[in-house]
Amino acid sequence: MFNVISKASKCPMFPMYCVSVFQKGHWKSVCVTGAGGYLGSWVVKHLLSNNYTVHGTVRQPGDAKYAHLNQLERAPHNLQLFKANVLDYGSLCSAIAGCTGVFHVASPVPSTIEEVIEPAVKGTLNVLKACVESNVKRVVVVSSGSAVSLNPRWPVEGYDTLENKLRKIVDVRDVAQALLLVYEKPAAEGRYICTAHTIKARDLVDKLRSMFPQYNYPKSFTEVGEEDMISSEKLQRLGWSYRPLEETLVDSIESYKKAGILD
Repeated sequence: MFNVISKASKCPMFPMYCVSVFQKGHWKSVCVTGAGGYLGSWVVKHLLSNNYTVHGTVRQPGDAKYAHLNQLERAPHNLQLFKANVLDYGSLCSAIAGCTGVFHVASPVPSTIEEVIEPAVKGTLNVLKACVESNVKRVVVVSSGSAVSLNPRWPVEGYDTLENKLRKIVDVRDVAQALLLVYEKPAAEGRYICTAHTIKARDLVDKLRSMFPQYNYPKSFTEVGEEDMISSEKLQRLGWSYRPLEETLVDSIESYKKAGILD
């Protein structure tokens, strides 16, 4: 989900997002919070490929885990990494200074609910205050699709048995494209749901098994009750499109192989 005011692994498959837009305009110098994260890295890559100058916030700019950012095309001239934490207002002000747009993608990977709330609320407020301080013209805030789900829970499931729930899938490359679209479109405002494919777990497993029969898959499924449906229709009306599910699945498996996660 995105809110537009006027969240790297190379695996393309990703759950849905929500985006909100707060609008005044769009320019070519932007800040990306959480630039070293899964989605953040793809957003940085997409922005650089579209000739943006990017300020990226990370925890430790010299850390080897962020080396991939400096290897991106145009990074030597168009990317500057800043040490920042969303709970540290001063560090955000330094990173955002001189930018006319901000993509707030940073998100914690929590083990408890308490570890989500403070960065999500206070961190976002800090980002928005820093944007006001720096006279930023346009902000895109990214949050999980759970923000619009009535019962957002992380499932704890065994390997052999899987709940036959609806799986909402969107390619991370399409999410990055959606973020830039809502940033650049003057008409974009408010909340946008970013999801592409909705498929039952059993059907997804069957599809993967037919494409990659060499891997192990869940052997049984338990049925669940009626589930809520959400749509990216508003985002599509803005001009967004997405890849076929099969392309995302193939590229995801290939990325897992390259990373040594799958044989």
